[in-house]
Amino acid sequence: MQGQHRGPPRASTAATLLAASTLTIMAPTIVAPALPSIARAFADAPAVDVAVPLVLTLPALVIAVTAGAVGVVVDRRGRRPVLLAGILLYGAMGGTGLVVGTLPLLLAGRVGLGVAVAMVLTAVTTLIADLYDGVARARMLARQAAAMGVSGTVFTATSGVLAASSWRLSFLLYPLAWLLLPLVLRAVPTPPRPTGPIGAPSARPAPVVSGPGTVTTPGWEAGGAGPRGVEHRGARAAVVVVAVSITLLLGVQVLFYLLPVQLPFVLEEVFGLGPARTGLLVAIPPLAYAGASLLATRLATDRRRASVVAAAAAVTGTGYLAIGTATTLWVVAMGLVVGGAGLGLIVPNLVAWVAQDAPPHLRGRLVGVMTSALFLGQFLSPLLWSPAVSRFGRQGALTLAAAVLVAVAPVALTLDALRRVRTQ
Repeated sequence: MQGQHRGPPRASTAATLLAASTLTIMAPTIVAPALPSIARAFADAPAVDVAVPLVLTLPALVIAVTAGAVGVVVDRRGRRPVLLAGILLYGAMGGTGLVVGTLPLLLAGRVGLGVAVAMVLTAVTTLIADLYDGVARARMLARQAAAMGVSGTVFTATSGVLAASSWRLSFLLYPLAWLLLPLVLRAVPTPPRPTGPIGAPSARPAPVVSGPGTVTTPGWEAGGAGPRGVEHRGARAAVVVVAVSITLLLGVQVLFYLLPVQLPFVLEEVFGLGPARTGLLVAIPPLAYAGASLLATRLATDRRRASVVAAAAAVTGTGYLAIGTATTLWVVAMGLVVGGAGLGLIVPNLVAWVAQDAPPHLRGRLVGVMTSALFLGQFLSPLLWSPAVSRFGRQGALTLAAAVLVAVAPVALTLDALRRVRTQ
């Protein structure tokens, strides 16, 4: 389909966008169950203790560095061409672990994977924001988060089973992305490209009715119609909301990514588990994340979204506390469920804020910045937590992360309450 988008998206369009989304957030962690085996395979490599965790986190750094530039390309060249190129690169670079013979070459493949994920995630999220409006957009973003979570569960568990035979087999999962290429070509339309600055009439789409007595202009909810002074205040408020949301996403990822980096080693060192059982446990948080993501838009309207995010931080902290103090596997499993569910309430709401308030002509750029923040947090997480892991151990660091999450929640709730009092 080469023409521009007209009318509501088809079911096949939604399904294809959700399928493409499964390639993104969990792409680095697919190989998490294989990390101990990779460390043993390259035990003689220089600085192996530093280099092997990079197999997990290096893609995140690359995404963080490149996603902003990818966003510019998405705005200038179009969403669908970037998506197609990203899928091609994803399968090629992700599958390098099947053949490379040295740790530096393995890491080089992870660099290429990072570029591919930046392309896919930025293009897909921008397409969702373009093609859907209002409640439909929020629901689609929640479904996107759920699809990522479910795929993370399936891929990570499958990776664990494959890694039990050979760590290289985990990398078989990446080339499967090429199956999506004909679906994207057939089902994903090319949306019209908005142009012009905030408030320019030529850039403003037609208003739509999103509910009884509610009229919104797609992509202009925060700075939409009205007198110029009101519009400028709305635009400034939108910038603040986007900036705060992106900053929070960065912090959440720093805290969350401690878990997939350290959990495989905790399960092997403390509980004596092999790759297959480790993969099953590592796959629990994405599944809980998916279930909670589907509830995110039902629980959090615009007026109470900050409260839900803050409460979810406390829930996530409770899960981390259980894992950090666990002496039995069933406690670890319960902590993984609770922690994953808490994150599933946080991330979709923050992403929805960015998608809702970003001006259409800057949407690709801002989604690119958001993508950078998500993955910069992933990369920084093991570096920032390394002193805590060295001093308190792996479980001790998880307990400390729990304390941070629980402490932040009441502060956020208080600030949200003060914001509501001021705006009444």
